[in-house]
Amino acid sequence: MKKISIISAIALCIGSVSAQMGAKLDQYYMDFSMINPAAMNTHDQGHVTLLYNKMFSAVPGSPQTTVLNIAMPVPAKNTGYGLYYMRERVGFSEMHNAYATYAYSLPIASTTNLNLGMSVGMLSQNFDMSKAVYISSNDPIIKSLMLTPPVTRADLRASAFINGEKWFGGFAISRLSKPRFDYVYYNYTSTYQMQSQASLLFGYNIDLGNDILLKPSIYVSAYNFDYYRVQYNASFNYQDKFWMGIGGNDIGQIGGNIGFAPQSDIKVSYSYNTPTGAQRIALGNSHEFHTYIGFSALGGGSRNGSDLNSTNGGNGEGEGDANLNSSGENGNGETEGGSNLNSASMKKDVTVTSLEDLVAFGAGKDTSGIKLPPIEKVKPSPGFYLVAGLHSAEAKANKQIKDLYRKGVFAYKIYDPSNKSYYVFLKDFPSEKDANKGIFYYESAVPQVWIREVK
Repeated sequence: MKKISIISAIALCIGSVSAQMGAKLDQYYMDFSMINPAAMNTHDQGHVTLLYNKMFSAVPGSPQTTVLNIAMPVPAKNTGYGLYYMRERVGFSEMHNAYATYAYSLPIASTTNLNLGMSVGMLSQNFDMSKAVYISSNDPIIKSLMLTPPVTRADLRASAFINGEKWFGGFAISRLSKPRFDYVYYNYTSTYQMQSQASLLFGYNIDLGNDILLKPSIYVSAYNFDYYRVQYNASFNYQDKFWMGIGGNDIGQIGGNIGFAPQSDIKVSYSYNTPTGAQRIALGNSHEFHTYIGFSALGGGSRNGSDLNSTNGGNGEGEGDANLNSSGENGNGETEGGSNLNSASMKKDVTVTSLEDLVAFGAGKDTSGIKLPPIEKVKPSPGFYLVAGLHSAEAKANKQIKDLYRKGVFAYKIYDPSNKSYYVFLKDFPSEKDANKGIFYYESAVPQVWIREVK
């Protein structure tokens, strides 16, 4: 078992020293709610994030970070709930962070939301002295660390995240309670004073065309506002299916990242950083693995025999052998001209002003050709709408429509003047009974669909 010198450990976390570097997350851009809990409300559905980071692999006892983040936004109520766990391990020190979060969204402009979050939780620290090499086991400081059980302290953190059509920014601060850890052995005391940790985040999405986005971002961390760390990244993203980028930080590391979506709402990615200059041999490289799993991916696949998007081939009850993407009367996944809707993606332009326009356009096309002009901000026609998303910005509604289209699901949007929000709907029905039947057949392909009545 590799060990770390007690001399280095004393310099880091014993006595009156108040140093706490905090975890380093290289792929912060994959899920902003890991560092800013309020950002969970920018998602349309819940998700789980798993992350593992190991810094400086050539150094015994180098920092390792494990993260489990569960975000549960409720777009219909502008709220969100989250659970977060992080374990930081450095040498023989281990810190556990656990929080529960509540977030609320406030529309402040037609395309801009302000999301606020508050988290309560606890920090627990313990030392495993079997991993340390020390001069004398009779040292009272060593005794106090060895014999004192893990110390747990309450903590608070607050966050704010603002997002527009193509940009975002956020601020978060944790350890507001300034927790202090005391380790006592007879008359000897070791004190570990935690630093506050604040973060500032900015980014912008640049549309390069052909379904390619360039996503530059910068992440600044502050510790007691007297020590700062800067991380940056720029990634190219194709249809949210493949992405790669470059990044670095102010401690002399540079590297790259790559990722892909093996199926809808599952993302797997890896990042690699290496120190520059002479540090490369002494410290070694850093590696990080990240997995994002949307709740819809946990809900299973689509049903056979259901016609989710048919406009004239059934009543939403899955009659016959209609295909998920069928828009014609023959119900076999082909248009009246006989072309297969599930054929390879083709570039074709269309201006969509109704759900029927998108169905007539057919499935399997390049989404860069789909134009979704702004709709009038008037009350929609009465009925019962099967809703898949609620947005304060029309641009986000357009994005979800295209995302659903890539999954083989046709959708469109309506505007509700009463709450100044845009609803992405899958189909409208004349009665609530028919709408409930529609939910049954849509839920496997589009989880968390609900009914919105317009009178």
